[in-house]
Amino acid sequence: MKDSNHNKTDLRTELLLKRRNLEKDIIDAQSDNMVKHLCAWPYYQQAKIIMLFLSMPDEPQMTQIIEDAWSQGKIVCVPHMRKQFGEMDAAVIENLNDLVNGRFNLLVPNPATLKVMDPQLIDLMIVPGVAYDYYGNRLGMGAGYYDRFIPQAPRAILIGAIWSSYILESIPHHSYDMPVHYLLSEDKIIKCNRSRI
Repeated sequence: MKDSNHNKTDLRTELLLKRRNLEKDIIDAQSDNMVKHLCAWPYYQQAKIIMLFLSMPDEPQMTQIIEDAWSQGKIVCVPHMRKQFGEMDAAVIENLNDLVNGRFNLLVPNPATLKVMDPQLIDLMIVPGVAYDYYGNRLGMGAGYYDRFIPQAPRAILIGAIWSSYILESIPHHSYDMPVHYLLSEDKIIKCNRSRI
């Protein structure tokens, strides 16, 4: 287990360094492609309550998806990190004014107007990651927020948003790591082989 954690730490460091060198034009163009794939996807079209993430500059950009979801009358949730490390809630946002600058100058739900959604009602969750493999295993940032949250949302279809060059053959994983059902890349949507062989 120790080796697996060590490998994950090294892999995370290597991939984040690579990701931080991505050019903004490429990020924007690839994010636009992701939006097209997702908005045409039946599971997205049918979902009434969706959860996605507030992107860091080098991640797939979610703003267009958020705005499309609002235009379709969907309820949109984003993570709200609790004071307790590793714990988060699904915060409902109804417009971009519901967000404020938080740590590291990243947008977060406004704590003063926080509305929390019952995770059991979420239909679709778009999950960030540093990397994924074709079994849906995820390499996250290492804090375990999603691994603790996903079991609370048993009906949600899970789709990992990831650049295609960060989909690996295999990622070290533990029994408590929560795999996703699908991957959303700039090229296509991929159904994961969740047998985890």
